[in-house]
Amino acid sequence: MTVRIALAGMALLLHASLASAQKLALTVTPSTITFASADPDTTPTIDSAPIAITVRVQQNTQPWQLTVQASGDLLSGTDTIDATQVTWTASPTPPFQNGTLSKSVAVRMASGTGNVNPASSGSVVFRLANSWNYTAGLYSQTLVFTLSAP
Repeated sequence: MTVRIALAGMALLLHASLASAQKLALTVTPSTITFASADPDTTPTIDSAPIAITVRVQQNTQPWQLTVQASGDLLSGTDTIDATQVTWTASPTPPFQNGTLSKSVAVRMASGTGNVNPASSGSVVFRLANSWNYTAGLYSQTLVFTLSAP
């Protein structure tokens, strides 16, 4: 079983709430992560390669946040792996924080107040809970990152 997740951000999808001439910039690289096949008895969680996330917030005096949300469960044909089986660890903390993926709500990955200039970069490693209950297949899903400053 191999799981690939497309990361929406940088050039794919970028959602930014702009008010009072705030300037927001978000980059996410690479644009796809992969979880390799592994024996659940010896590898209970499978780590992705780290992704780099860079956030810049300018001309802002309000709170800002970076969220991530899965567009649905991981899919391979009609087979699924619940999105909550994917967690992440992020550094540095703050502004980044660890979390669990959701398909129903955007989950905060980083937050702060005011400006982030120069840009702040973080490293995120996604982790898939490995299980014999998953049907073998090539699973995929898209994650949407949203940087906002009200």
